[in-house]
Amino acid sequence: MRTSNLLHHISKRILFSIVFLTTILLATSCKKFLDKVPQDFISPENSFKDESSLNTALTGVYDILGKEEMYGSNIPMIHSVADDGFYSRSAIISGTQVYNFDASDATINDMWKYLYMGIERANLLLANVDNVAMDVTARNAIKGEAKFLRAYYYYVLVDFWGDVPLKTTPSTSVNEVDIPRTPTRQVYDFILKEMEEAEGMVYTSTKIGFGGRVSKTTIDGILARVCLKMAGHPLNDATKYAEALKWAKKVVMPDNTVAEHRLNASFSNVFIKHCADQYDVKESMWEVELYGNRSGDFESGRLGNGIGIQCNDEVFGFSYGFLNTTAKLFNSYEPTDKRRDWTIAPYAYTYNVVSGVSTVIDSTYYTAAQVYNRNIAKWRRHYEKVLPRNKNYTPINFPLLRYSDVLLMLAEAENEVNGATSIAKAAVKEVRDRANVTDVTTAIGSAAAMRTLIQEERFRELAFEGLRKHDLIRWGMFVTTMNNLGIDISNTGGSSFAYGAMAGKNVRTKHELFPIPTLELSLNRAMVQNPGW
Repeated sequence: MRTSNLLHHISKRILFSIVFLTTILLATSCKKFLDKVPQDFISPENSFKDESSLNTALTGVYDILGKEEMYGSNIPMIHSVADDGFYSRSAIISGTQVYNFDASDATINDMWKYLYMGIERANLLLANVDNVAMDVTARNAIKGEAKFLRAYYYYVLVDFWGDVPLKTTPSTSVNEVDIPRTPTRQVYDFILKEMEEAEGMVYTSTKIGFGGRVSKTTIDGILARVCLKMAGHPLNDATKYAEALKWAKKVVMPDNTVAEHRLNASFSNVFIKHCADQYDVKESMWEVELYGNRSGDFESGRLGNGIGIQCNDEVFGFSYGFLNTTAKLFNSYEPTDKRRDWTIAPYAYTYNVVSGVSTVIDSTYYTAAQVYNRNIAKWRRHYEKVLPRNKNYTPINFPLLRYSDVLLMLAEAENEVNGATSIAKAAVKEVRDRANVTDVTTAIGSAAAMRTLIQEERFRELAFEGLRKHDLIRWGMFVTTMNNLGIDISNTGGSSFAYGAMAGKNVRTKHELFPIPTLELSLNRAMVQNPGW
């Protein structure tokens, strides 16, 4: 279900009619809503003529999320490396995963390209949605989802790049390429406005019934995330803590209605369901839809294959095991914490090898000294239901918003607004109780102590879900934390894992933002580069 072209850094050699045409094309299946969309709207005269064609266009807007250049692989695997893990290939000495790259990096260009592609698709849909005769509630839901997704793509852009061009109408000419950067604050103001409008237009999570489509509470949770980012670096607008609290409460403590979300009783089951194509909308509130084994569709991603337990058995589920844990993350868990040995592999597979073909027959548990050997294990391929398994691509959904994240955002915002109250403590305790760890909230007596606990809890609970780097930057701790990590791995990793210190040692202040891609600079004469690049 992945196709289309870009908005403003598209080559002038490509005709606008082709841009328009390819924007509305749809490839193959997604689950639930996304696999029910017709695929025959391939000409402009057939576009935006009825509710079905609007849903086709909406699918095209969602489509960007699962691109390999986005959440299908690169964002969680190489663009979000922080102090929870390291890229476990000693031969890799350049790239975003080791913070040794420049503006010509192809993965950065591709991410920028696809984000603006999603924005252009949303702009086209929103420019035409009111021209179709249909049920008003259904039209508003389509419009709300498109507005939210456009705002979300701008959120990802401003989070990774800072000031970015803000464009809210469809391209009508290939000459529309010289678009200046809009200040970060103005981009965030647009994001808030669009998301708040969308929140009143989309369906509830209960009505939708699965995590691949944006619901009211999805928007509430993401608004809390956006506001917490605005409250931190670089804007440091402390008034946004109260706004974050308001939106998080709409999920956790809704007025005059029963809460739609709760924690899954089992931490591991959250991720097993991602692997097994099962929805858990109570906890996994919003997911990137990925599906199939690439035999007839192209909706698969790399979760479990790039981020997973290294495995040479293609039938069992091949995995490169590109990410390993840091000792810092491993040691942050209490011995009884159920999250540790699910997030971090406690074992390596053993094989029977016949004629060069490896078959998993057992596993060998690591020793206490073998911390850096351990792969990231949240998503385990043997739980996949789609057979035969593809060597390099998986149907595993990626979580964009979990209820545990909302609980911790509620605690953080409450603590910043009102201090270490019972509300903040209860939210953190709920997350920790599931993990089977000590209740330390009773000993917390200050906002500062509560802040530290929340930061540590986000580290443990949300590791490898693409949030840690984002959190460290907004807390103003990224450069120091990463540099200290480099020192720590150098001191504790031994000769076998000394290379794991590379990312931490390489981080500088400029790495808080990506550089504007070289291609964009060459096509957009109004564009300027980020500091340090």
